[in-house]
This record gives sequence, structure tokens and C-alpha cells, in this order.
Amino acid sequence: MGLMMKNLKNRLYKFWVKIRFLFLFVVLFGLIGGAIYLLYFTDYFVLRKIEVKNNKKVRKEEIIKLTGLRGEERLFKISLKDIRNRLLKNSYIEDVMIARKLPDTLEIIVKEREPLGIIKKAKSFYLIDKEGVTICTASSKDFDFYPLLELRNKDYEKKFLSFLKWIKENPRYLPVYANLSKVVLGEEKIYFYTKKGLIICFPLICEKDWKYLYKNLDKILTYLYKNEIIEKVELIRMDYPLGSALIKFKEKI
Repeated sequence: MGLMMKNLKNRLYKFWVKIRFLFLFVVLFGLIGGAIYLLYFTDYFVLRKIEVKNNKKVRKEEIIKLTGLRGEERLFKISLKDIRNRLLKNSYIEDVMIARKLPDTLEIIVKEREPLGIIKKAKSFYLIDKEGVTICTASSKDFDFYPLLELRNKDYEKKFLSFLKWIKENPRYLPVYANLSKVVLGEEKIYFYTKKGLIICFPLICEKDWKYLYKNLDKILTYLYKNEIIEKVELIRMDYPLGSALIKFKEKI
């Protein structure tokens, strides 16, 4: 009798476990099905607002137009990958992050390309960024803010643009980026031309890096400014043995 009761209890327990598992499965399936229905087949999670952040040069209206969205699309049916690819077709946009903000908003965070210099192609001038990517046609006003670049050495181009970016981000060193009118990356040397007509020459290959030379150049220019003789200088050559430089003064008229 006791054995029969024990077997009965085991059967009842197994049956209860199966019923409970089935109940949990039905509940879980119902929740998932309800969530899918709510997200994809109701009008609750539909696009009603697009937020654009960090854009400066590209207008919000232009970015929204590039997405191809008109509003009222179901938020979870929108392909963020497709939207991102469309936005990256704009030459001013370097990168973009897109996120859904429930219940009805799409957030677009833009990283725009920062112009670093101006290059000439054929008969036109263009702004390029630190990667050498062409952004857009340069205007006459752009020459007041960015130097004209001549990139004659493709092997050193990437390193050179990175160096120029460093100059731009470190205005405590002379000459400051804003005072450069032209920079030439040659086969063996780098030439800086300031807006006041001063020419500065760097070696392409040196025991130290270009940043080290630029910091030494800063000391030379600081001395020349302090002694009020900078206007008499025509050329500064940093391609001399490390620790020395040649300064050429303008010929007296």
C-alpha cells in the first residue's frame, strides 16, 4: 500500500512539473508574441520625431532628408544600418550613431569631418580632412582659415597629415596653424610658408620626429619675436644637424 502511494505521488509530481512547464511556456510565448505584435503591428511604436545632435555644418533638415524617412514608420522596422549608410554618403559626415528612443523617436548623433587644409585638383580647390578625404569645394574665405597643401610624397602623406593635425591642435607652439598660408610635403623636405612670408624648412627624415623639431622651432621664433627681429628673417632651416638651425635674414635694399 505504501509503495502504491509513493508511486502515485511521483506520478502526480511529474504531472505537476509538466503542467507548470507548459504553463510557463504558454505565458512566455504569449509575452513574446504580445511584444512582437505591440512593436511591429500597432501604432504605438511609430516614428514621430527625429533628433539630430552634434551637427554644425550639415543642416538638420538635410540629415533628415538623407534618411529617407517621412514619419509614421514602425520604429522597429527601420533599418539603422541602411540609414547609417545613407548618411555616410554625405562627404561632411565622418561617422554617425543612430539609436531608437522609445516610444517614437530616432536619435542621430553626427560626427562631422574637420577640414585640415586645401588642395588643388585640376583648376579647383577642395577642403580635405586629416585622412586626406575630400570634403567639399573650398571657398575664398576658407583660405583665411586653412593652409594650401601640396602633397608630393605619397609615402609620407598619412604621417604628414597627422602631424599637421597636431600643429592645429597645439596653438601654443609657433608658428600657430592659423598663421600658415601654405605647406609643401616634398620628396625630401617639408616647407612651411607663413602669411607674413617666412619660409621654414624641415627634413623629411630626422633622428627625432617632426614634433620635436617644431618645439625647437617655437623656441627660435620666440627668441626672434622677443628681440623684435622676426620681420628681418626670410628663412629658417631646421634640416641642419640636430640641435642647430640656419637663419637667413632678408637682404637689405
